[in-house]
Amino acid sequence: MIPAEHSELLARQASVTFECGAADGSAPVLTEATAALRRELRESLALPAHFLAGAGHQPILWHAGILAKFIAASAIAGARAGPANWIHFLSDQDGVDAFRMDLPLRDAHGAVRRGSIRLVANDPHVARDAVAAVHPSQAAREIDLTHVASQQAVDGCLRVRTAIDQTTDAPHAGIQLARVMHICAAQWLPAPGAIVSSNALIACAGAQPIVERILSDPVANAQAFNAAVRSDPHSAKPLHIAGDSTEVPLWGVCADGRRERIGASEARRRHAQGRVLLPRAFLASGLMRVICDTFVHGTGGARYERVAEQWWRAFLGIELPSFATASATLVPEPERLGLRADLTTGNAVTWRRAWWDPTQLDRPPEQAPDSHKMLEPVRAAILARIAQAPRRSAARRDGYRALTAHIDALRFSQRARLDALKHTESAQLAAGAQRALLHDRTWPFVLLADASITAMATTIIQRINAPAS
Repeated sequence: MIPAEHSELLARQASVTFECGAADGSAPVLTEATAALRRELRESLALPAHFLAGAGHQPILWHAGILAKFIAASAIAGARAGPANWIHFLSDQDGVDAFRMDLPLRDAHGAVRRGSIRLVANDPHVARDAVAAVHPSQAAREIDLTHVASQQAVDGCLRVRTAIDQTTDAPHAGIQLARVMHICAAQWLPAPGAIVSSNALIACAGAQPIVERILSDPVANAQAFNAAVRSDPHSAKPLHIAGDSTEVPLWGVCADGRRERIGASEARRRHAQGRVLLPRAFLASGLMRVICDTFVHGTGGARYERVAEQWWRAFLGIELPSFATASATLVPEPERLGLRADLTTGNAVTWRRAWWDPTQLDRPPEQAPDSHKMLEPVRAAILARIAQAPRRSAARRDGYRALTAHIDALRFSQRARLDALKHTESAQLAAGAQRALLHDRTWPFVLLADASITAMATTIIQRINAPAS
């Protein structure tokens, strides 16, 4: 059973999803070709032959939904009776600023907004959107936290900074950020058996036959890739087909560290020179799934995996193993963002409606939803007179003047309430932006209460350990 306090937190703040390809989380039966590729990849990466669960993500500060899939992978391995490990796959082929942390910041007017602070110094030799593998690891820089909106957010930031300073021996920023996340999540997430970067994954001996197959027949590869993408055009961009310059599902890396699309002839040249080539999403995730007995995706990744499977089957002749999905929605409590829990909601009557019909201010609340459909008697009588008068007649003009004078008189009598309503609406507009921060699930998990994450982890682990129905 989930402890009562955890149940309350989950009901108020969180939703957790977990689905596994096999009902009991057991490893699927592999085809001969897939099993052979698994052995080659594991041997190349010095990974054990026993049960492996895995999850992966770009090198960014995790929100709770990302943490959820790593907890699920570790729990799947932990539930096995025999030897088992979980593996962290680091998607360091993406161009991200690994050490930029989003925080609630207070502006000069006292309002809270979502902003970001870079926790390490800028490297003038590397582009900000360079792949993480080319960013060197480094110590945290001194930063001004006076505008951070809550002490809890300051504490979360300092927690990450401390972990950065504990991991400066990492080979590059991607691995460093992965280790930072493990330190911050240690009470919920056991250490992985290994961190495998996309750079290491594509460079290992077991993956080289796949790279060579793609480079030797780029047109056939692109045709199979594009056919798969047509089943879900939003999953990826098609590969450009142009003979020997046909685009391949590999990233090149520029001198400043940014990734670039490349054709087959250029990729072959760089491959022969031993220069870095990084796998694009379909290639990287497929290799991860082959390695793992159970690979855990987030709900977003589950969509494009169905497309990747078609390409792997059609061009490489490999049936990818099934995968699990795990995610969670968890949001900080208001005080952790420096916000009040009682942020005001909208008025029953808007200022614009009250400006054109001040009598709406005196109507009972139960009439408010339909107030704009109701005409007060004097206005209704004047409008009836206008409607009955001939067009362009003096009587019609007199009616319009009477209507304007009537509305002006109502506004004058209600001027204090109209001014107050306008002021309140301005405050409510600002409050609406503040309320949006309370529903944002992508805040770094270090800004959440430990009890909330414990509740999430407990739910995931119980779902995994529950007997199959």
